[in-house]
Amino acid sequence: MMKSSGDIVFTMLEYLPVGVCIIDSDYTVHFWNSCMEQWTGRRKNELTGNDLRNYFSALKQDRLKHRLENIFTGSNTPVILSSQIHTYIFDAPLPGGAMRRQHTTVLPIEQPSGHYAMFVCEDVTSLTDEIQACREMKNTALCELEKREKAEYNLRVANEDLLAYVSEATVRLKTPVSLIEENLREILNQTNGGNCDTEEMKTILKLQIQVASTVVENLRELSEAIIAGKKEIPTAYRNMIHE
Repeated sequence: MMKSSGDIVFTMLEYLPVGVCIIDSDYTVHFWNSCMEQWTGRRKNELTGNDLRNYFSALKQDRLKHRLENIFTGSNTPVILSSQIHTYIFDAPLPGGAMRRQHTTVLPIEQPSGHYAMFVCEDVTSLTDEIQACREMKNTALCELEKREKAEYNLRVANEDLLAYVSEATVRLKTPVSLIEENLREILNQTNGGNCDTEEMKTILKLQIQVASTVVENLRELSEAIIAGKKEIPTAYRNMIHE
């Protein structure tokens, strides 16, 4: 049997801002501090002298039992029970009903009466929540970055396609405009030389009107393509650009 809780060491442990519990190899409770009382709602006089497993089912798990056996057989190595794996060992509800996340270190204590295990529990609920919030923020930021990069890529592709279409339209317009210019210069030269044939002039002008109509139609298509952000470019024209 360990010394009574009036011992100065026990007095110091009583008011630490962490949960402290000491048990023997039979899981009989020898010490239960004020912090544990506050967190779990279990009073000291309720647990002292009783089997801790009757109150907290997590202690019945085989994997935990095997780890604690080393302490009760003389090992000097502490046992770490991470909140990431065990979440909590002692049922300690928060005001909202959720359980406190606990990082628990089990320390070996050797006494003439035998080996004991001292549980030191830290409430890491707030820290865990902050870590989770940071992870969510990171994931959100990465998701937004991915969306932005995708949007920028799509915009860049659209601009490239539109530029290619404009280039194609320019090529299509260049030939008829040059033809109009050439024919009008021919008419002007014939007029200046006194060799103007009225019927021939009419024929040439009709032809230029048709060509001009083609130019107007091409300009209309180009305008509509720019407004609509046209992306489909004829394969033949793409090949011509690469050549």
